[in-house]
Amino acid sequence: MSEQSFGGPPVGRLYDVEGRRLLLHRSGEGAPSVVFLPGAGLIGLDFLNVQARAAEFATSVLYDRAGTGWSDRVELPRRAEEVADELRRLLRAAEVPGPYLLVGHSLGAFYARRYAQLFPAEVAGLLLVDPGHEDILTFMPEQLVELSEQMKLNEADMPDLTAEQIEAARGQYAQIYAQWPDAAREPLIDHHLASWRTSLRETENFETEIYDELRHGEGCPTSR
Repeated sequence: MSEQSFGGPPVGRLYDVEGRRLLLHRSGEGAPSVVFLPGAGLIGLDFLNVQARAAEFATSVLYDRAGTGWSDRVELPRRAEEVADELRRLLRAAEVPGPYLLVGHSLGAFYARRYAQLFPAEVAGLLLVDPGHEDILTFMPEQLVELSEQMKLNEADMPDLTAEQIEAARGQYAQIYAQWPDAAREPLIDHHLASWRTSLRETENFETEIYDELRHGEGCPTSR
């Protein structure tokens, strides 16, 4: 199901980036520009509260990468380099001035680091929130590695949510987003209830591609 069926985005606007529509919301002024990169299964609107606070002292940006939120759909998962390059093109299309302080949460932290590898001159700093690391399995106890393998979920095998589960989740989301503006709260909740599988799809290439991208830094100036 595409989030486009929910209508227009409650905040921000859609920018055309090489034929693909991507959502970006910007407010505030000042450098460096603060850019929020959501974790898997999250979207820009999840960071609306902290984005608004950052806008009190700097240019503050949230966005939906392709395949999530109100941006156009793409096949998931994606390479980190593709996501980083897409963000760069979006920031240019929206005329968001650099340098950028990239705030990456979880999966977004991998994308933020990849951006810094590829375009270091454009990055003022990285703020990584609950980030993972490409070498985590090397240092993790063997028992935990085995447990993590057993706990991996295949998106295709996950059943749809029942009406009771949806109703319970809606109530929980309402508590989480109680301080969000009325115009943003319900669209955000509807999005999460309809698109909860996205987080599973986005992380399918963690160990097969993204870890290697970060580990080797292919494409960054220092590796050429």
